[in-house]
Amino acid sequence: MIPVTPTTSSQFSPAPAAAPATDTIASARALTKVYGSGSTEVHALRGIDVDLGRGELTAIMGPSGSGKSTLMHCLAGLDRPTSGTVVVDGQEVSAMSERRLT
Repeated sequence: MIPVTPTTSSQFSPAPAAAPATDTIASARALTKVYGSGSTEVHALRGIDVDLGRGELTAIMGPSGSGKSTLMHCLAGLDRPTSGTVVVDGQEVSAMSERRLT
């Protein structure tokens, strides 16, 4: 058996704070993505607003089917949003032609 010595939180120092993001590298405004139509319509994204800071580490978390992959695909230009805008490094990705995206 290995002996365990209790510790208190005062024995540990907090991790240094991350440097704040200096600017936004990617953003989405009023992002909506709808698949199908009529009675088969599925709203994968509904009015999403998000800013991702340059140099920040961001995790997109949620249950299965909540739109995580759809959001990432729209931000990357792999899928076009039904409405809204996506801007990456000052370029409006949601308005780019297929040729410009490749």
